[in-house]
Parts: sequence; structure tokens; C-alpha cells
Amino acid sequence: MKVCHKEAMKAVKELEQQKAYLLRSENRLCSVTFKDGEEKPSSDYNYKATRKEIARLDGEIRRIKQALAVANCAVKIDDFNITIGEALILLAQLNNEHAQLERLAEEVQLSRSITQTGIVVHRECLYDVKTAAKDADALNKKINKLQVALDRANLVNFVEI
Repeated sequence: MKVCHKEAMKAVKELEQQKAYLLRSENRLCSVTFKDGEEKPSSDYNYKATRKEIARLDGEIRRIKQALAVANCAVKIDDFNITIGEALILLAQLNNEHAQLERLAEEVQLSRSITQTGIVVHRECLYDVKTAAKDADALNKKINKLQVALDRANLVNFVEI
């Protein structure tokens, strides 16, 4: 079945949710508690069937993720001339850089404080704080543009699952 990348990602998420539910159910149902002299309660839990279903879900997840990984290495992102895989790496790098620029932009260019012993201490940034703020803003626009291009690529490109 051919689906867009976004649909394939949603399918993986649904399968992972099914697996998580199955594991929670198993943890709840895999044992019974009873007192001496009481009859052991019955349970519908089946170890082998549960293992088989988890293996089936894991196989489906692997199959879809592999198809996406192959497609991510081939599909190019408009306006950036890089693959989806590269775009995902670049997006993470740009977000890290943006976080650092934001931190630098929050500083005060020149500050003065007095220690507990009454000594005046000056602190000056060795860069222009306003430039860091402008760079952070420009980088944020680039991140947004890349994210939109990535979202578009995930909606218009198809993969066989």
C-alpha cells in the first residue's frame, strides 16, 4: 500500500501505541494473587500469544521505519537541495545553534555588581548582544522555512508499506 511519509509515520506511532498498551496489559495480567486456601483466579493472559503479538508489532514497525529510512536517503527537500535525512540532521543542528544564540542574546552587554566585600566588579560580553539577537531571529526564520519544506516533503512523497 502506498502512503505519504506522514501517513507512514502515523502508522508507526499507532503500532507503537498498540505495543505499549499490550505491554501495560501484560504487566497487569501476567500474574494473579490469591490467599492460602482460596482458589486461584482464572486469567486470559497467554504468554506465548503475547510474545507473538509483540514480535508481529515490532516487525511491522521495523518494516515501515526501514521503508521511511530508505526514502529519507533519496527524497530531496525543495529550496535546500538536501535529502530528508540530511534535513532532519540539519534541523537538529540549527535548533541547537538557535538555543545557544538565544542564550547569548539574553545577556547584558555591560553589567556592574558589588561583591559581599564591597568590591565593584564589571562584566562585559566579548560580542555584540544585539547581533546575537538578530542572528537568533534570522536562524529561527531559516528553521521555520526548513521545517515547512520538510513537512511538505513528508506530505507529497510516497512510500510503499
